[in-house]
Amino acid sequence: MLVAVCAMAVMVSCKNKGTANAGGGKDSSGTVLDSIIEENDTTPMPMFLMGEDGRYALMLYWSHFEEPKKSKEYPEYFEEEHRSWVLQEMFRRNKALYTNMLTDGKFVKIKFIDEVLKDPDGGTPSIGIIHGCREIPSLCARFDFATPKDKKKGDGNEWGTVIVTDGYLKTRKFLPITVFEDTYYSEAKPLPASVVMQLEKVYGMKASRSVLMGTFGDDYTYGSLQFKGEFKNGPKEGYDEERKCALALDVLVKGDKVYVNEQYGSMYSETDYSWNVDDEGQYAGCCPLAAFEGPKGLELCYYRGAPESQTVGMFYLREGKLIEQEYAGYYNSIDEQIPVWKKDFETMEKMYHADESGDDDVTLVKWAHPFINSGNEWIWLRDKDDKNGAFFIREDGKLTLVAIENPRLNPLTCEKNGISYLKLSGPAGGPSWYEEIYAYKSGKRLWRLNVLKVYGEIDDAYLNEKSITKEQAQAYLDQIPQGEKIIASFTDIK
Repeated sequence: MLVAVCAMAVMVSCKNKGTANAGGGKDSSGTVLDSIIEENDTTPMPMFLMGEDGRYALMLYWSHFEEPKKSKEYPEYFEEEHRSWVLQEMFRRNKALYTNMLTDGKFVKIKFIDEVLKDPDGGTPSIGIIHGCREIPSLCARFDFATPKDKKKGDGNEWGTVIVTDGYLKTRKFLPITVFEDTYYSEAKPLPASVVMQLEKVYGMKASRSVLMGTFGDDYTYGSLQFKGEFKNGPKEGYDEERKCALALDVLVKGDKVYVNEQYGSMYSETDYSWNVDDEGQYAGCCPLAAFEGPKGLELCYYRGAPESQTVGMFYLREGKLIEQEYAGYYNSIDEQIPVWKKDFETMEKMYHADESGDDDVTLVKWAHPFINSGNEWIWLRDKDDKNGAFFIREDGKLTLVAIENPRLNPLTCEKNGISYLKLSGPAGGPSWYEEIYAYKSGKRLWRLNVLKVYGEIDDAYLNEKSITKEQAQAYLDQIPQGEKIIASFTDIK
């Protein structure tokens, strides 16, 4: 539900946009965009890699594969939705042709690997979301470097964004591009004063902020401009006395000609504006990534990063108009849990019951990711009464059963001198007390200690399943803190 609400907020704040030249005239770009898609189906336009999964770079899809049908409830959105689907289908059909990736101002060879169409449970992967947790699968096509020598030193995942086909490069001139840093902040360099004055005159509004974002080729300058006050010629739908239309412009300058693309936001007061959620009243702007001089004019790849989303698309300079084609706005999802799949639960259930400490009458019905140490992924399974459970570590997809809890063995955790401990302890009958302790450092297990005490004195002890003296056991116990209850948020196993 949270994702859905945020996605709707993004749509409301960014959906309404138009294209205008510096003379203020407006033009419907739908027909032009349809023509661009059709003419580029045999020479596909640039696409973008948006993140990676730890091994491959991802061309994230943004729409279901089924062709959209016109809705009786919202027929006004069908044309745009269908055009977006057609665009995605073009990329899917031609995905294997994308063999060039832009990085450090030059193209290197890449290759198509496969498509991710199902998650491990057989469901549809997430659509239109950039995950902070790389283990969550997305509906996408995956790519890798064509030759190992092109991989950068480090983790090998420092991907570029723009990818193109051989055919596209052969029919376009790649323009050198310079992008200015920190364009979102107050110290950003403004657009030329003459350009700002010209646009203020055209729109009859006062600019509150302008940003010079980059240059490319011999004579192209690109940036953004934000106006004060209400844009009275903007769309009326969704705007009223409390929420008026605000205006920002994507600005392209070539010589003495100025071209703009209108971006409509919200004005709540004379000092409160918004184009994206949490943008602090500043239009983030479309950052230029790559520019090409094509047979019909300039073609500019852009990226717009906002706090809650990332958007990619193209600008086309056609017949004196700067026309935007937004591919997709991807929602940024953070603070995500690493998913645990059905097959993982089945494996852990079997491991629990196969262990001599497991109870055949117990059913483990919920799970959590407890924090024991920072170097491992821990999975904690429990029964409905929180009396029985098991701790597992998953590494590279392999599950290891670490410890089993029962009504007499209660788990605690603690840390000292960079060593993290998982402790299970409780009565062992009569005057006996049992302790089972696991020590971890830098993601590796150091040792396991089992101690039986009778009337508070060590009676028997094992280190890594080998018998040790009482004095040796006490030396280990002396370095371990008392421990605290493990706090974890459980989710039902479905």
